[in-house]
Amino acid sequence: MQPLFDSVSSDAGRPDQEVVELALLLPLWQAVELEATARRRGMTTGQMLRRVIGELLASQPASAVS
Repeated sequence: MQPLFDSVSSDAGRPDQEVVELALLLPLWQAVELEATARRRGMTTGQMLRRVIGELLASQPASAVS
C-alpha cells in the first residue's frame, strides 16, 4: 500500500514536522462519546486523538511505521 503522505511518513518521528489536516467521518454517537471522554480527561477532542494516534504509532515496530 502506498503511503498517503510520502514526505510526512518518512519523518514520522520528527517533532518539528509539518502538520496536515485529516478529515474524519464518524457516526454521531461516536463523535459525542469521543468529545465527552476527552472532556472528562481534561482534553479537547483533537488532543485526545493526537495522543491516541501517537501512542498507537509508538507501539508499532519501526518498519510498520515507515
